[in-house]
Amino acid sequence: MYLDGNSIGAMPADAAARVERVMLDGWRDARRRGWNRYDWLEKPWRMGEGLAHILGAGSGDVIFCDNTTINLYKILGYAWQLDRARPVIVTEALNFPTDTYVAEGLTRFAGGGASVRRIDKPAELDAALGRDVGVLYLSYVDYRTSRRWNMAEVNDLARSRGVLTLWDCSHAAGAVSVDLAGTGADFAVGCGYKYLCGGPGAPAWLYVHPRHQERAWPVIAGWMGHADVFAFAPTYEPLRGVKREDLEWKHRSLSELTIALLEQECGRFGVSVTSPRKYDEQGGHIGFSHPGAGSVCEALLEHGVVSSFRKPDVVRFGVSPVAISHEDVWIAVSRLRRVLESEVWRDPRFKKVSV
Repeated sequence: MYLDGNSIGAMPADAAARVERVMLDGWRDARRRGWNRYDWLEKPWRMGEGLAHILGAGSGDVIFCDNTTINLYKILGYAWQLDRARPVIVTEALNFPTDTYVAEGLTRFAGGGASVRRIDKPAELDAALGRDVGVLYLSYVDYRTSRRWNMAEVNDLARSRGVLTLWDCSHAAGAVSVDLAGTGADFAVGCGYKYLCGGPGAPAWLYVHPRHQERAWPVIAGWMGHADVFAFAPTYEPLRGVKREDLEWKHRSLSELTIALLEQECGRFGVSVTSPRKYDEQGGHIGFSHPGAGSVCEALLEHGVVSSFRKPDVVRFGVSPVAISHEDVWIAVSRLRRVLESEVWRDPRFKKVSV
């Protein structure tokens, strides 16, 4: 029962054959000619167009490239430079670590009074968006509790204050509804290996609203971002632009079943659901706390259930609507109850907690 907090999604049925085809037909046989024969140069745009509907984005507004951290840096830097008179970046104190690190690094490099203002809870957001704030930088879904922001309301609030929004949708895209264009989001970034099932080393994606695509130079001006790649020009000219399968119904049903079963079967053994109860406030996974969470996670592995542990006391069940069935959820919770009821998790061999 693979219910990891979706640190890596399920492998598509034809992925192995596709990789073999790239290795043999593309690399071994075509080599340099593969760039034209297999449209490798166009893949970042084609992938963006193919998955734009999952993100609620328009065609041509999403591109797949690099990894999440690099894309966060590129987009946060791009957004920040659009109004240097408002140099403050607002984010959550307990945002995903890489998001916070990127913001801290940017402020050290950018100068110009750049700084990070952290909020401890959603209720503090309104007061934090002062006239010195240029960018609001949030994770759409909390990676621990799975709490989901109301993107439309936040975007409206930020717009009313003249603040740009940047969303990290890594723990949402491919599981819960994302509507970047419809809610007026300015920028967004996400990984490709979680609910989008891109596999190890899969590229991340970035989204830029059309109103911002031509406002400034990219933060990293490289060869593949040149307007004419093969002109080999001595100076840089930016390329123009950034050159939903409805799964939400199933994800809602899986999430509601998971919460109900956790409370019904395991509540008496110390399990407490930490994710929001309202579906519209939930992300891709369901989190629950237990005093022995790390050891419970290890014991579940021995019982055939892959979950994930986050300090200090949270276990995450990732409910991917693509790969998980309702029967899977029932079996997983049944095995969790067995681990808790027997107290096998207290065995010393489960003390060492893996990643």
